[in-house]
Parts: sequence; C-alpha cells; structure tokens
Amino acid sequence: MLLNLGLGFRVCWGALDWAKWECWVLMMLYLTSDHRTLLKSSLKSGLQEVTLTDEVTHLNCWQAAFLDPQLRLEYEGFPVRANEKIVIYHRHTNRALAVHRNLFLRTYFGKEMEVVAHTYLDSHKVEKPKNQWMLVTGNPRNKSNTMLDISKPITEDTRALEQAMGINT
Repeated sequence: MLLNLGLGFRVCWGALDWAKWECWVLMMLYLTSDHRTLLKSSLKSGLQEVTLTDEVTHLNCWQAAFLDPQLRLEYEGFPVRANEKIVIYHRHTNRALAVHRNLFLRTYFGKEMEVVAHTYLDSHKVEKPKNQWMLVTGNPRNKSNTMLDISKPITEDTRALEQAMGINT
C-alpha cells in the first residue's frame, strides 16, 4: 500500500511471536490521540496526549503533509517519498505530531522522549523541527543501518570525467 500526502493512514505496530519463529501477529497497536482535557493530557508538557491502543477508531487516523505550506495543495495526493521531511497531522484534532527532545520519560525500556500532538509554528507560520518527521527506509547492505548512511553513487558523467583526469575510483 502506498502512503500519499493529504490522505489518511493509521500508524500501527504488530507484536510478533518470535519464540516460535513465526510471523503471526499477536496484537496490533495503533497510534491514537484525542483532545486534551483536565484529566487526560501528556505527563510532562500537559499537551495533547499520544498513546497506543488496540482499538480501530477515527481517533487513530493521521495525515501526512508536505513540509512547505505554500506547496501543500499542489503536492496533495502525491506519494510520500522516503528520506524526506514531512509533517504528520492528526485528522480528528488537526494537530501535528511532535517530539519534545528535552522532556524525557522514564519507562521500562529506558529514557524516552515525550511524543505529543501539538503544532509548533515559527513567525512565518511554518512548522518547527519538533513537528518534522522523516520516513527512513532500511538499507539492504550490511555496512549501514539506514539509507541515509549510504554515500550517493557516482554518476556516469562524473565517472567519465574522473577517468579523463586519470583519477581511479
């Protein structure tokens, strides 16, 4: 399934049964959020809480948007390109997914950053880096973990120029 800009999607994680070496899904968890209330908000910042749930509802629908707000309408419907920054909005509350790099939570897994639904805008009405996300693809090679770690391949024009200059690549 292709992820397109401006169209809704659900973020889900499946817990797999690795004890039996089988890829059967035991439970699907969906990223969900709802309006902030006095009783329900994030622990550190007090903003709109983002949690995982096993229920499929309208509260776990998200939408990817192009980073530049002036070009969002033109890019709506285009596929999301890997390794490029996007903004992820909650469809029910229209708040952007944000990560607080200075607010940490202690969990069973160690120290984690707080993730909330809140749109941070600068003076030009553009989302701040707290709201910018990137879908990074895995690397099929063994030397690097992600595709961002790979150097760009040398093009044929550059290779021909280097051979003419006597530089071996």
